[in-house]
Amino acid sequence: MHKLYSAASTLFMALLLSACASSVHIRALAPAAVPMPANLQSVATANRIVPESRRDKFFDVLEGAFTGEGIGVDRAGADECVNVVGQALANNSYRFKVTQAQLQLLGRSREFFLPPLAPRYVQDLCRRTQVDGLVVLEAFDSDMALSRTNGTRTVKDKEGKEHQVPTVSVELVMKVVTGFRTYGAAQGFVLDQARQEDQLAFRGSGDTYRDALRQLPPPEECIRRVAVRAGDGYARRIAPSYVDLNRDYFTAAKKDALMKQAAVRAEAGDWAGAETIWQQAARNLHPKIAGRAFFNLAVASEVRGDLPGAIDWAKKSAFTCNNGQAKSYLRVLNNRLLAQQVVQEQLKSVPAN
Repeated sequence: MHKLYSAASTLFMALLLSACASSVHIRALAPAAVPMPANLQSVATANRIVPESRRDKFFDVLEGAFTGEGIGVDRAGADECVNVVGQALANNSYRFKVTQAQLQLLGRSREFFLPPLAPRYVQDLCRRTQVDGLVVLEAFDSDMALSRTNGTRTVKDKEGKEHQVPTVSVELVMKVVTGFRTYGAAQGFVLDQARQEDQLAFRGSGDTYRDALRQLPPPEECIRRVAVRAGDGYARRIAPSYVDLNRDYFTAAKKDALMKQAAVRAEAGDWAGAETIWQQAARNLHPKIAGRAFFNLAVASEVRGDLPGAIDWAKKSAFTCNNGQAKSYLRVLNNRLLAQQVVQEQLKSVPAN
């Protein structure tokens, strides 16, 4: 999740521990880490790790044979990575018009990052593909580490006596290092360059080492899953993308039936009805009840996309009623408002459909 939203998890865990609560999911656009220029409105994806020489092809085969990852799995993983970048840019954002060209460019060497593509070559490729820029995977390398742990588990025999039998647990950590560049057609220059490291852990267990290994996905599937994460991560780097947020809200307050009534409405998706009841509960003279009602009104406003309204309600909960959770929530909302302003600036040049 985007760093601007990560503080929310601590806040709402405290809420859950302090009172009865329910939750609602919100989708929000998070800003790109590296904004692209306004004249970059359409892009095509490309894979540049296709071996250019027989020598490079030989080393790829040799590496696959000795690492146990299989021959050609990095190439398949790279293809999947490029595919995911294009899909993420097209489906999880509307910053660019994406041409799923998936161009295959020769150029891989044993170096991690090759020199950038020549500007004239970039311009010619963009002209032929009819796009404003290229998102190119220029490096892809996988590495796996396998570890085992011996243990025991308790079993009972026919007579009910307990015995310890040996077990084996294994963990396969698959790491993928990728290198991406984004080029602009205007001058053919590099607009962004990033080296990324992504990894996932896969675990299995059994009575024997072989049984435990059977619980693991094949190496090529492990690489594919990490490649998906890498591709999605780079798409989020250069384009505003949707993230899933979770917001908890109070479902009860002592000696106040209105809070429970409103919670039933909210859980049924009737947020307008819930807001009406929470506004009634907010008139309660007890600061704890009013504070929870104000807090829930802030959540309801955020669900509707009204961040300024959510901030106003959170301020009332935090400062008028001294609700501790609202003080933390207010910081989350202020960060979201800043992020929203950045997103609006980055989407000024959204291409027409």
